[in-house]
Amino acid sequence: MPFLKFWGPGLLALLLLAAGPAARAQGTADSTRTAPKADTTATPAVAPAAGGAAGLPPAEFETYAVKGKGVRYTASLTGLYTTGTVERMFLSTSHTVNLSFKGGHWLAPVALNFSYGKQDGLQREREFLLLTTPTYQQGRYKFYALGQTEYSNLRAIDYRLVGGLGVGYQLYQDTLSNEVHLSYFLMGEKTQYYTDLRRQVLRHSLRAKGKYTRGGATLTALVYYQPAVGNVNGDYRVNGTGALSVRLSRHLALAVTYTYSLESINVEGRAPVNTNLSVGFTYAAGK
Repeated sequence: MPFLKFWGPGLLALLLLAAGPAARAQGTADSTRTAPKADTTATPAVAPAAGGAAGLPPAEFETYAVKGKGVRYTASLTGLYTTGTVERMFLSTSHTVNLSFKGGHWLAPVALNFSYGKQDGLQREREFLLLTTPTYQQGRYKFYALGQTEYSNLRAIDYRLVGGLGVGYQLYQDTLSNEVHLSYFLMGEKTQYYTDLRRQVLRHSLRAKGKYTRGGATLTALVYYQPAVGNVNGDYRVNGTGALSVRLSRHLALAVTYTYSLESINVEGRAPVNTNLSVGFTYAAGK
C-alpha cells in the first residue's frame, strides 16, 4: 500500500541508523556495586536482553482505540529458559491502562514494564519502568504531560526520574486507524547511577510514530531522539521499538517486539547499547 511505502522504510531506517554513533562512558564504575541482590561481577556469557531497559513500553499504549468514555487494559508476558553450556532464565511482563473521558478529548494512559533475568544462577537483568502521559487531544493536535520513573541493572541506574510537557501533531490517519504522528517534549531528568555519578539534565525529546493495520495484523514503529539542551552532540539518547501483533481472538494476540536503546553517557563497564527481540502473547480488554 502507498501508506506503508511512505512511512515504513523511513522509521525502520531510523532504528538501524541509531546503532551507528559511538557512545562514551563517564565516571569510574564499581563493578561490585549493583542494585540489591544483583550480581554483575562476572561478564555475561551471552548478550543480555534489554527488556524494560529500552525506556519504552513494548507497544505504544497511546494508540489504543478508546472511543468516548471508556477504559482499555492490555497485558503481555514473555519468558525464556535455556540450559546446557549456559543456563539462562528471562521473564518480562508489560501492562498498560488507558482511560478516556470528556468525549475522548482527555486520556490518562499508564504503562508498566518489568523484566528479570539470570545467567548461570547470577542475576543480570532487573529492569523497571513506570510511565504516564496524561493527554488532551483536539483535532490533529495532542498536548501532553509526562511522568516517568525507572531503574536498570543493565545500565547501572539506581533510579531515574523524568517529568516534562509536550505537543504532538498527527500527520496522517485513516478509517483503519493507520497513522503517522510526530511530537516534541521538553523534559527534566534526574539520574543516580550505582557509582557516585549523579546527573540532572534538561532534554529535548523528538518522537516519530507510525501504525499500519491490515486484516488481523498490526505493525507499529516508534523512535525517540533525546539530546541534552546545550550539548546536543555529546549527550543524547536514542530509543526505538518495532512491534508486530497478530490477532488470534477478540482479546488475545501474538506479538513480536524489537527494542533498541542507546545512551551516549553511561557507567564505565556497562554496554551503551541494549537490544531485545521477544515473542509473546498480549491480552486486551475494554472498549
